[in-house]
Amino acid sequence: MKKFKFFAVMGILGTATCIFYIHSINSGKTAPVHHPVSHMQSTTSAVHSTNSGKMAPVHHPVSKIQPTTAPVHHSVSKIQPATSRKPDHHFNEVPDITLTVRMSSNAKLLNHFYCTMLRSLTLYWSTSHLGNLLLILDKESKEDHKFAENLQKYQIKLGINISFIYEPLPKDKRVLTVARSQPRGYNRQLYSSFIMDKFISTPIVAWIDTDGKFTTPVTRDNIFKGNKLRVKGMDTFQYDWISRWSRFTEKMIGKHMPSDFMTYFPVYIWRDTITNCRNYILKHLNVSTIEEAYIRVGSTDYNIHMSPVNTIMTYAYYFEKERYDWHIDIRNVDLQKYNNLRLTPGHELTSPDLTPDFHVSLHDKYYTDANNAVNRQAYCAAVNNTVLNMEQNIKQMCEPFKTNIMWVLFEFCNKVKQEHLTTWCKNKNKHCISMIKEHYDKTRQLVNKGVYNLDLKKFKVVEEVANFHKIKCRSFL
Repeated sequence: MKKFKFFAVMGILGTATCIFYIHSINSGKTAPVHHPVSHMQSTTSAVHSTNSGKMAPVHHPVSKIQPTTAPVHHSVSKIQPATSRKPDHHFNEVPDITLTVRMSSNAKLLNHFYCTMLRSLTLYWSTSHLGNLLLILDKESKEDHKFAENLQKYQIKLGINISFIYEPLPKDKRVLTVARSQPRGYNRQLYSSFIMDKFISTPIVAWIDTDGKFTTPVTRDNIFKGNKLRVKGMDTFQYDWISRWSRFTEKMIGKHMPSDFMTYFPVYIWRDTITNCRNYILKHLNVSTIEEAYIRVGSTDYNIHMSPVNTIMTYAYYFEKERYDWHIDIRNVDLQKYNNLRLTPGHELTSPDLTPDFHVSLHDKYYTDANNAVNRQAYCAAVNNTVLNMEQNIKQMCEPFKTNIMWVLFEFCNKVKQEHLTTWCKNKNKHCISMIKEHYDKTRQLVNKGVYNLDLKKFKVVEEVANFHKIKCRSFL
């Protein structure tokens, strides 16, 4: 599989604006680059419905599996990654990835970002081998700028490459209040999810929330099967908010959610899938901008809940299914019954779509772990039988975990039922044990080669940066 580079499209549909991109360079300084944005049409088209109700594909200038091999020409400047990726044969065929977080300098979000996501990222996500961390922030917020400027100074110490995008306010401010049950900032971040592809230059987006916590080093096989991106989903339709997400999704693209896709992080998406989904929404709703679509659908029902992840991945399931590798846990429901209840005829799930897979993170906000047992076990599993020389206190900490199996890899939340231990891994079966063992055999190789150094000293740096905002993180281990 060849490696591809993309150009970023930086604009809000129907408006002319400027985006400021802070580009990290080896000197550690930041250089603002100004990008004039023109009015442009997307280079890809979506699939549209015929009068018969069948789906007629519109010809894309991209292949079904791969992003386009030719650069897309725009009047914006080309964005280069902060540093070149380091060569390692394990990641040779992995296109560049952007680990993306849409956030602001809100105190609660910063606490999650520093104490949960960033600390675990420094251990278990390699920006040198997989791709940079991108933070999309609010352009008009002085606090967001201060947050970015402070964090950027520490990226060398942290050993991660970080880029920043400042996104302007939507042209139509009703976007900020359309979901009346949600605060303005949350509305804005949900809406922003439908345009994040405009700010990203890599073929793949790895989408994660500020409260996502990595629990293991990430390998190529956690992202890909062959040249398809892995997708995990789960039957959680017993929860009221899932039906609300499904109503939003159905109004946006005319299809029911086949599964709940908000049960794992990062969500890996081909960047042009977001573009294609947005274009499809505009056609489906007969509107000219995604702002108009978001406002129209969001204002129809006071209790409606927006879930961009579910909307975009539902689009991917129905219109780009062959580009992704699906792992859907329908729990203990009969497949035919599930298809009759949840899927559109002609798009049913099949047995290969139900293959078990595990998680590389959990949803920390909704995971009870008062004693940090998960963090300790996860770290001990990662360092076990590696060439790393552990300090005596770490060896003692890890002693009780030596015979434990890392079943947390099959969990996401425990405050709500989002786990595979009673479904795919029922009775803690040998197949799941084998999957966990195989994963740690691969991570051991990556640790021994220095791809992951599992350096706990990085936590001190994260906590130093967090102190700028008067945030005190509790002990990780």
